[in-house]
Amino acid sequence: MEYRCLTGRCSGLANSLQSEVAVGPPVTDQSVKPKAAHLGSRTYTGIWDTGATACVVSQKVVTECGLVPIRVVQVHHAQGKSLAPVYLASLFLPNRVAYLVVNVTRGDLSGCDVLIGMDVIGTGDFAVSLDQGKTVFSFRIPSGGPIDFTASTPLTRGGSKPGRNDPCPCGSGRKYKKCHGRKS
Repeated sequence: MEYRCLTGRCSGLANSLQSEVAVGPPVTDQSVKPKAAHLGSRTYTGIWDTGATACVVSQKVVTECGLVPIRVVQVHHAQGKSLAPVYLASLFLPNRVAYLVVNVTRGDLSGCDVLIGMDVIGTGDFAVSLDQGKTVFSFRIPSGGPIDFTASTPLTRGGSKPGRNDPCPCGSGRKYKKCHGRKS
């Protein structure tokens, strides 16, 4: 299996996760290679948003890329609800991570022209960490399996193992004996 991966590094503690994203018309011809399809795209600043159901693009992206609306949907946002057009587009993320046909909704964005939503993030593995005061995020498609820090980290509180009837430190709400303390 061949993975496509990207990693973004911030100079400090980041309040948003940003990367370049190129946008172009959808590529429905499966014989076209992503690298060739990328040639007709334009590059924008994208923000990764796990709170967004779907990808969103600005009017600037719609106009510059010549995107054609395919339908209208009701969207929910900070100001309430509204109707917004949906377009088909191609998204090209760093390091050859490509989505040749993606539904994108037009929206009013601040600080970026593309919002990368869970419709893309959910197709792979996504992790955010803080290393020496610097935010790092990484994305991989296809998924390599679940990222489960509770399964790979020793479960201890204050250096001692929890009691059998104590709540499991993983936060599941179950007793330790019924969760991570269970013998396989």
